[in-house]
Amino acid sequence: MATEIRQVIESVLGSQMTTQIWTSTYYPVFPFVPQDFSVGAILPMMLYQFRWGTRRGKGKFAETYGDGKAPTIASTVNKLISSAAIDGFGTASGRAILGDFLLTSILENRRHSESHDEQVQRCFANHYYASWIDLPSSAANLRGVPEMVTALLSDQQEGETVEPFAERGRYRVGARIQDNDLLRALAPATSTTGLHKSDLRSDELDEAVPLPLDQLLTVRLAQGCGEAPAKAVGRNNPGPIPNQRPIATRAAGNFRDDLLVFLDCYARGGTIPRSALLQMIESAIAIGLTTILTGTVEIMNRWGTSGVLPEVAEAPKFPLFFDCSSGSDSTLRATSEESGFLMRQALNRLPAVLMYARLLDHYVRSESDLDRKELPLTSPDATQWLNLTGSVLNKSHDEAREARRYFVRTARKLRDAADEAEHLELRILLGEESSESDPGRALAEALSAAFTGSSSSGTERLNNFLSSALMIDEVNGLAKRRKIVLHQNRRKGQGRRGDALSFVLTNPVIEYLVHRHLRKTGKGRKEQPLSYPDFLRILREQYGFFIDRAPPNLAVPSDVLQRNRRILERRLRDLGLLTGVNDAERMKKIKGRYRAHQDDATGEEAA
Repeated sequence: MATEIRQVIESVLGSQMTTQIWTSTYYPVFPFVPQDFSVGAILPMMLYQFRWGTRRGKGKFAETYGDGKAPTIASTVNKLISSAAIDGFGTASGRAILGDFLLTSILENRRHSESHDEQVQRCFANHYYASWIDLPSSAANLRGVPEMVTALLSDQQEGETVEPFAERGRYRVGARIQDNDLLRALAPATSTTGLHKSDLRSDELDEAVPLPLDQLLTVRLAQGCGEAPAKAVGRNNPGPIPNQRPIATRAAGNFRDDLLVFLDCYARGGTIPRSALLQMIESAIAIGLTTILTGTVEIMNRWGTSGVLPEVAEAPKFPLFFDCSSGSDSTLRATSEESGFLMRQALNRLPAVLMYARLLDHYVRSESDLDRKELPLTSPDATQWLNLTGSVLNKSHDEAREARRYFVRTARKLRDAADEAEHLELRILLGEESSESDPGRALAEALSAAFTGSSSSGTERLNNFLSSALMIDEVNGLAKRRKIVLHQNRRKGQGRRGDALSFVLTNPVIEYLVHRHLRKTGKGRKEQPLSYPDFLRILREQYGFFIDRAPPNLAVPSDVLQRNRRILERRLRDLGLLTGVNDAERMKKIKGRYRAHQDDATGEEAA
């Protein structure tokens, strides 16, 4: 049915315009494809992009470890023990032990299966050499998220694509391992020699330096591939990294600052065990992506009404109520689930707003009388562009009247085409022509609803992206999900079931937030005192995470809020992250479990 609707729309709008609007994303708003992805697979891809300055193409992992099929733990073990790099695991028990170690520390199966015969789909970034292992097999499976994070950290101020091998910055894109702080932190005993721009074998390990077993096995897996994956080429797999910022500028800036502070302080010198470090980095990415998406929802829904983007310092954050009991307190869980419902409601309004933005984009570029040379750029930041199209939306621009006429004519042509094709569903969506309504908004809502009728609608994709960003039900994620009955039928136990989403603070998330905010953002990353009330304020003001106060869009009884506050305080004490000599709130001090690199020149963990 969706294909038939698209054919009718394409017959009126043409293939070029239809391709532009018939999508779930809009890159000036967020530079990724809103679909499901794996947060855990982002870091290895980022390491590849920082090293080679391009998207990753095809590698040799499947060819090397798959025995002509999809690689599994069993086939990977067989290849490892057949080489001289691994010895002593040739027996049945040895194979099982090596396979279990790979599965728990280095590789992950599809659907988190524990079987040794399931397809491998992910490699943990225990070492830089994980970037040599092309998992997932296609970079497109990560929906452009690694590219966005790489561009944020690089912070190139102009240009549509990130310029590789530019001699600037500590996080330069396209660099020798020793010239990039992130690569150097995650590549102990490794350096780049020779032709670092083109030689895929120019990264070398100093075999005299001892490595932990998980890192060493990651290196051996990569060395078995022989070289780093090829750089992406071709029309369907372009290599350049887009230099595009999300429209949620404040959330993106906070994400960049948080990640840089944490990496600068804790990624080097082994101050945090590698497994714990990776969990906290993934939590950092999950928090950043979640706040970028929720911030975008709030900003664009307001833009859809007013046509004006807020100033960066005043950018709204969508408020989320977190259940600090992680579901053990039914009242807190229910309150957080109500907050999750409000989030999804707001998210479901976004596709129509994005459709209107795409229609206005097409009108300004292709139909208006505006000088194309004078139009504002959309990259790396699209604020001026969206304010321009927003001025057409709110009728403050001279082109607003002509835009209205254009949308009226377009809707009329679509109605005629739907009548001619006898497509009742599209005709109903388009409705009747009205002189009082906003024809652009009505057209956007109709086209968005038509796209939503497809098998993978814009609303569904946005919800899938949110679920992936939150790392739902992961040990270091931000949310939990449970099945509930949405609509109860008369017969007991029957009804339409669905998911209830609640927001939680897992232990790695708490540890990451504590250690990040114990350090200052400025030069030197100096330690700063942090009380428990200040910590709660940072969560609320910087991320929109509400613990001991009711979110603006949700009424919560005061006794419930105080119980939530006490639960988080108890968890912080249990984790060794809170001290206090009396009951005075300001005397309850947040403390870290790990020393920052700046505090210990030897990089050793504090006793």
